[in-house]
Amino acid sequence: MVVNGSLNEMQLDVVKEIGNIGAGNACTALSVLLGTAVNMDVPHVRILDFDSTSQYLGGGENQILGIQIDVTDDLDGMMFHIVRKPFAERIINTFYEKHLEDLANLDEMDTSVLSEMANITSGAYANALATLTNLFVNIGAPIQKCAKIGEILKIPFQSMVKPGEKILVIDEEFEIGEQKINSNMLLVLEKNSLMKLFERLGVMSL
Repeated sequence: MVVNGSLNEMQLDVVKEIGNIGAGNACTALSVLLGTAVNMDVPHVRILDFDSTSQYLGGGENQILGIQIDVTDDLDGMMFHIVRKPFAERIINTFYEKHLEDLANLDEMDTSVLSEMANITSGAYANALATLTNLFVNIGAPIQKCAKIGEILKIPFQSMVKPGEKILVIDEEFEIGEQKINSNMLLVLEKNSLMKLFERLGVMSL
């Protein structure tokens, strides 16, 4: 999430709890999509600034697949799935056998599979937000971009009405069969939406 200024301790706890519940829901949704048991270690939830997020995700020059999901209606913002090759390859190989040479060379079937994954798991995060706040939270269609992490992180800051300083970064470590794979979810809300979220949860700043 993005907010101008600092979050107090209670707000930090609420934001982290949203990340934990959303990640758990995403794990269940991924299991349904793949038709197999999916387990998840307790997710690590961090609140970082732009530069720290870039470094944490491997540096601004690190190339990844970013899948953008817009958050609309009662809350405005974005989610980003940060997908690396091992994660993408594991998801795709659930449906058909393929060795990925490079994330930049995904074909139409590959992007369709990954978009469906992002749509379902993002819906799980949106449902967590809606359930906790009793707000109507909708999501847009997935938009994929293979780029350096620094370019992906610029998207919300260039397109949101009130860009702020902090990003909610959720580490997702899934266990599918004998394989452990990692991805990250970034949750970004505009300032007014974040304040609405806190107001609904009773943790506004004094």
